[in-house]
Amino acid sequence: MLFDLHGRVAVVTGASSGLGRQFALALARQGADIVVMARRLDKLEAVAEEIRAVGSKALAVKCDVCNVEEIKAAVKATMDEFGRVDILVNNAGGGPIYPIMETPDDFWKHGVDLELSGVFYCMREFGREMIKAGYGRIINNSSLFGRIGTGDIPISNYCAVKGGVVNLTREAAAELCKYGITVNCVCPGFFPSESNNPAAMEAMGPWINARTPMGRAGVEGELDTTIVYLAATESSYVNGAIVSCDGGWTAV
Repeated sequence: MLFDLHGRVAVVTGASSGLGRQFALALARQGADIVVMARRLDKLEAVAEEIRAVGSKALAVKCDVCNVEEIKAAVKATMDEFGRVDILVNNAGGGPIYPIMETPDDFWKHGVDLELSGVFYCMREFGREMIKAGYGRIINNSSLFGRIGTGDIPISNYCAVKGGVVNLTREAAAELCKYGITVNCVCPGFFPSESNNPAAMEAMGPWINARTPMGRAGVEGELDTTIVYLAATESSYVNGAIVSCDGGWTAV
């Protein structure tokens, strides 16, 4: 089977809902055993049951990626359970939006901690185990707004941190490849999620459709193949790639 992940262990952060859940299930369907991480253990356990239903093992770990000690504990739990970590998908994120001049200091700091520092901390701590093994696939989830700005909605904090994820990916790719680790980045467009709920997607629909050459938002499953490809052994020469999955938004 092409992109066979049997025998691999994947860690997915922010996996209690939305894209994180989808990424975890996509990797599980290819045979990987999965560690799902997030702050809401009850929702994580439900995702873990979905993973087990497709035939893979699953471990739910309560973890706030802003907290380095909790990440270290998650690494230990992963190694205790599976003895290895091959794939890391840094997906945790989310929060409200503010115009620049109205952005509270604590919100700015929390956004940087959650969306950028959390990626760095997880990459560093899980990366230590990958270095020992001489193998790893790290996939960072950014956004189309990590590549461009928009004057239509006030998301300066989001653009800043997601742009940071893009360039952090490039530097990590250059540093870690000598250890057998590739680091790549996915930049999705608009997809349904917990924050992009049906009401929000409906309200933004005309704007999204007008800005996207394909004339629509993404749907569940359209990111799966990108995640699976970047996680696979076969993508061994793909390193430092910034992959847009946005219906052509950033192409025009």
